[in-house]
Amino acid sequence: MKFGDRLKSIRLKNDMTQEEIGNLLNKSKNNISQYETGKREPDLETLKIISNYFKVSLDYLLGNTDDPIPVRDVDQDLHDEHNYTKELEDFLKDNVTTAMFQDYGDWSEEEKRDLLQFLKGQKALREQNKGK
Repeated sequence: MKFGDRLKSIRLKNDMTQEEIGNLLNKSKNNISQYETGKREPDLETLKIISNYFKVSLDYLLGNTDDPIPVRDVDQDLHDEHNYTKELEDFLKDNVTTAMFQDYGDWSEEEKRDLLQFLKGQKALREQNKGK
C-alpha cells in the first residue's frame, strides 16, 4: 500500500475530510488530494506530524509494514502506566479555562489522554499558523 492510500485510509477511519487534514498540516485541500492520489509526496516534517497525530509509525505511512503501531519498548510500557490526570491539569492551567472541564475527574485515563492529545494538536497548529 502506498502513502496516499494510507493517508486516505487513516483520514476516513478518523472520519475526517481532506480539508480537516489540510488544516492540521497547514496544507490546502488540493495538496491532500494530491497526496492521496500519489501526484505529490509529503516532506519529512509533514510525515512526522501525521505519524504523531494519528499515532502510527512512519513505516506504516510509507507502506513498509501493515502494522500501524510504532515499535515500543514493551518492558518500559509495563513500567510506565501513565497517569494523565496531572499532565491534563497542568496543560489546562496553562492553556484552557478550567471551568470548561470541571468534571474531567470522572473521565477515564483514555478520555483524558485523547483530550490532551487533541488540545496539544490544536495548540501546535495555532503556533504553527502564527509563524506564517
